[in-house]
Amino acid sequence: MKPNPFRVLLATLLVAATVVACDDNPVAPPANRRPTILSLTVFPGDIASTDSAIVICNAMDPDADTLAYDWITDGRLNIKGAVSGQHFLYNTYSNSIIIFPNVVNSPIDTAWMQCYARDRKGMSDNRKVYLVIRQ
Repeated sequence: MKPNPFRVLLATLLVAATVVACDDNPVAPPANRRPTILSLTVFPGDIASTDSAIVICNAMDPDADTLAYDWITDGRLNIKGAVSGQHFLYNTYSNSIIIFPNVVNSPIDTAWMQCYARDRKGMSDNRKVYLVIRQ
């Protein structure tokens, strides 16, 4: 008696499905890679006590994840959009912010601004930039 081609195909597919289902080495999801800040730039780098500046964070994520930005500064700078008296702005999607001097106590002072670029999966990169404030 000749084997039925449909039954042979069905048996072959069942054996193949069983082998695949019993695979001890399942495919692991790709590892999350750290975002990279390519540059953190402030323009202009020298401002008067009544001026403002823009800070731009040029960052990328090798996994193409959406980045969130955390902005932190010392007490000599304010961040546009931050609550009055707080010198940070967390969890923004904007890679740029406007800053302006808070209180200038000396004729020339140096302030800093730090940016964290996060991928919301636990990986981040950060940079700090400095600017001069003149009274």
